Amino acid sequence: METLSAVLPIVIDCLVACLLVAIIVLVIKVIGILNDARLLIDNIIEKVNTVNGLFNVIKRIDRSVNGVAKKLVDIVESALSKVPTKRKPSEEEIELDEILKGRK
Repeated sequence: METLSAVLPIVIDCLVACLLVAIIVLVIKVIGILNDARLLIDNIIEKVNTVNGLFNVIKRIDRSVNGVAKKLVDIVESALSKVPTKRKPSEEEIELDEILKGRK
């Protein structure tokens, strides 16, 4: 029993020392991985920022084309609304108009 009480603290101390060395090695590897990840993220952010300029140009072109197209549609719509139609309203349309007039 005396030998066990003498050997057991030495074995525990060796295991604690090995565990401490393993933890130190793991921490150093994690720090290296985090540095690599930070460099990768910085590189991605830089590339995204360069592409953002292109997207801003595309957005401006899209807005101007939409504005011109909207004005063109408004012009055509106003021109077509001025053209008189000689179509007779159907019976359903007449009934619907009467119902709507009755509500007012």
